[in-house]
Order: sequence, then structure tokens, then C-alpha cells
Amino acid sequence: MAKKSGRIGEADIRKEVLKIVDAQPNKEISTTKLIAELRKHVPLSPEDEERLEGRNDDRFSQIVRNIKSHKDQAGNLIHDGHLIAIPGGFKLP
Repeated sequence: MAKKSGRIGEADIRKEVLKIVDAQPNKEISTTKLIAELRKHVPLSPEDEERLEGRNDDRFSQIVRNIKSHKDQAGNLIHDGHLIAIPGGFKLP
């Protein structure tokens, strides 16, 4: 999942996601807070910040949400055992 035309992909944020979750109390974080924290650490392109048609979020927030929706795919943080999906967010195993 490499960068496509300057956009961030899931693979590009793996290390930052794990660092941020690791720094949280109980090693868990809501998806909303994770997105906000990642925005402080990951430089986003204008394409990443484009609003998705018919939605209230942008392309970057959808990439973060895809961590959960792509959990059955090899290379995904949940699939590979680095994160656990919990209601509303993520937790380290």
C-alpha cells in the first residue's frame, strides 16, 4: 500500500500508528483521536485533505479507518497481529 500520486497509504502510517497507540493509557485509542494525533505527526498533501464526496471526512481519515475495514488483508496492522480492533478504536495486543 504505497503512496499513490502523493497520497498517504496505510503502509506509510504504520510506524506512527503503533507509536501513538503505545503512548496511550491502556495502550488503546479511539479512531477519532488516532486520526487527530496522526495529523500532528504525518505531513499531508492537499490530496490527502480532499473531502470525500457525500461524506464528512477526507481521504486521510478514510485511510486510517481502512486499518479496521482491511483487517483481513495481509500487511494490515490488525491482520498481522500488531493491533486489535476494539469498539470505536484500536488497542495493542
